[in-house]
Amino acid sequence: MSMDGLSLNAVLHEIRFLKGGRIDKVQQPDRDTLLFTVRSAGRTSKLLICLHIENGRVQLTDLPFENPAEPPMFCMLLRKRLVGSRVADISQLGLDRYFEITLDGRSEMGDPVALRLCVELMDRHSNLTLVQDGLIVDCLKRVTPDMSPVRPLLPGVSYIVPPAQDKRSPFEAAPAELEDILRSGNPVQRMQASYCGISKNVARALTGEDITADMVYGVFQKLRSDEPVPVITYRDSGEPQFVFPFVPFNAVSIRTFPTMSEAYDTFYKSRDAAVRIARNGSSLRKSVEIKLKRARNKLAMYEASLDSESAMEQNRVYGELITQNLYAIRRGQSACRCTDYSTDPPTERAIPLDPVKTPAENAQQYFKKYKKAKTARDYASRMIDSERAEVEYLEGQLNNLEKCTTLRELAEIREELVELRYLKSDHRAKSQKQEVSKPFSFLSSDGIPILVGKNNRQNDRLTLHTAQGNNLWLHTKDIPGSHVVIQYDGTPPDRTLNEAAQLAAWFSRARQSSAVPVDYTFRRFVKKPSGAKPGKVIYTDNRTVYVTPEESVILALQENS
Repeated sequence: MSMDGLSLNAVLHEIRFLKGGRIDKVQQPDRDTLLFTVRSAGRTSKLLICLHIENGRVQLTDLPFENPAEPPMFCMLLRKRLVGSRVADISQLGLDRYFEITLDGRSEMGDPVALRLCVELMDRHSNLTLVQDGLIVDCLKRVTPDMSPVRPLLPGVSYIVPPAQDKRSPFEAAPAELEDILRSGNPVQRMQASYCGISKNVARALTGEDITADMVYGVFQKLRSDEPVPVITYRDSGEPQFVFPFVPFNAVSIRTFPTMSEAYDTFYKSRDAAVRIARNGSSLRKSVEIKLKRARNKLAMYEASLDSESAMEQNRVYGELITQNLYAIRRGQSACRCTDYSTDPPTERAIPLDPVKTPAENAQQYFKKYKKAKTARDYASRMIDSERAEVEYLEGQLNNLEKCTTLRELAEIREELVELRYLKSDHRAKSQKQEVSKPFSFLSSDGIPILVGKNNRQNDRLTLHTAQGNNLWLHTKDIPGSHVVIQYDGTPPDRTLNEAAQLAAWFSRARQSSAVPVDYTFRRFVKKPSGAKPGKVIYTDNRTVYVTPEESVILALQENS
């Protein structure tokens, strides 16, 4: 849900106190996200400009953002040119999704210069451009003449402001014309076509059977007077749906906020993280899926070798019967019939022959097939357990990727796969000491902490170092999933045990299953075998409980925490 012109207008009024403020820091947490730390009016604020195709917006934020180990080139350019400059003005082009931040900065020689940060929040065409004296210094997404002959965006090229929409401002709308729109055949389309800054979602929120022109006029006038009412609307499932600077007339469930920025922080808190994880983890997931597919193919091959004993023995019997009847078989025969006296009663067998080969060569061919199948079977019997463990490990890593909520957790999975030689090391990456990631933390209905590991390294730390010997430890039975620890001395209440089992089932590969078996035992009965892969443990003295994971229970535990 990208920001529309009305919401942008409300936010720009909200951040006008930044005028005169000093830019202290510039960060680029993601390829389409910029974060500016501004010192203004005696306080430090973080201005977020996101140019994502679906999540595009500008706002103040209090959310933490992870930064890459090495900042992108565009970020380093902005740091060089903008840190220390002051915000002179913030202006919007009508009610379009375009605004500029004018900055009083210094050149490399120390001379004063006027800079413009031009921000276009236009879905897939969103961009941020640094302009000096009408020329582009650089932009986040360069646009070549081949991509746009009319409006290229490259360093040294004159910057052309996006053309304004040929529409009126809704702030100038009169009740009579609003009445005409509301009573038309398609009021949503008419409202969008008549006024700038109005998205389809806004038009839908302002139209309906019982909505009058005076009601819509009142909303526009409040926004014109800088009196927005920031709200989030929710679906029946409780999932956030849209952010508006006014209360929609047809909303079923809403939550109001003091500022638009707080509403956006709440709305995008999990969405932004999901986008970053999906984007940064896609190549890693693909690599694991390829390795898993190969491991499964090898496992299927080993299982087929073990299941081929009857065919293998048949080749041996055919070879022996041909050898016993060499005197009765002639070259050129395509088959022969021999009596197998090793069965009770004796069995008459029809044996296919290669007419080009001699009887002895046919016998040797069957013996070779037998020997080859026996060798493959012996090898499969030695390798099948390790290959099953390989499949289980890689399935577990796919499950771990789904649980990542930070880039650091993704990095831990990648580092582990590199250490175990599933992936090649990226020697270009800088070796920096990274902060250790933390497991999920929940609070049961009885007020007891429950910790859930997100990846193998977290599972090892949680089980082997964090948990006490008398804490209860849980894991899905024979199913890849998280280690779960109830931080309670002894046996916890049944309700807490059930909730912990729900968490173990939910954060496993059996999330969509019913009656999931979850083993539990005290931590002192959990051991890590020598040489075992990360996250692999063995345990004894366990009991099993069967639960069906329910999303409502997990959401309640998250809110309780």
